Amino acid sequence: MASDGSHGPKPWQKVKVSTPFVRVPHAEWNAVKLGYKREFRTNTSVSLFAVQTPTIVVAYAIDTLGRYEAKLMVLEELWQEPLGAISPESLTAEGFATLAEFRKHWMSREHRRFRPTRNIFVYRVRLADADDLVEQGQRLVELIYGEFLPEMGATA
Repeated sequence: MASDGSHGPKPWQKVKVSTPFVRVPHAEWNAVKLGYKREFRTNTSVSLFAVQTPTIVVAYAIDTLGRYEAKLMVLEELWQEPLGAISPESLTAEGFATLAEFRKHWMSREHRRFRPTRNIFVYRVRLADADDLVEQGQRLVELIYGEFLPEMGATA
């Protein structure tokens, strides 16, 4: 173990990466996975705030029979805001023309009152394409091997 506790040989540190997963509410899944819905809101907590966006994620949903379905997507942005603070741009990205439509949908989906001051998590996503995979692959290589990359071009 290195002196800094990184489990890498001195003077380097080991870098660990993991697969980020984003659970999409079942009621939103079809529109999200087809790219029709670019934003969705959820009241469950997330552990993705340390993730640098945009980034590739595995978006998934669980249907009413407990079956999982997943799709590779790009998480463009993640933030927390009061439920009633949804902007006109976000209403459109959610697929609604008015706050009243969104409110009705939210209450139907959540089976509870619409509390405008309740803090919720907002995900802005889009379908991943080949360019995203190349860009994210390069970011991963730079993250993991970044301090060694300049040495690649050096001659002995």
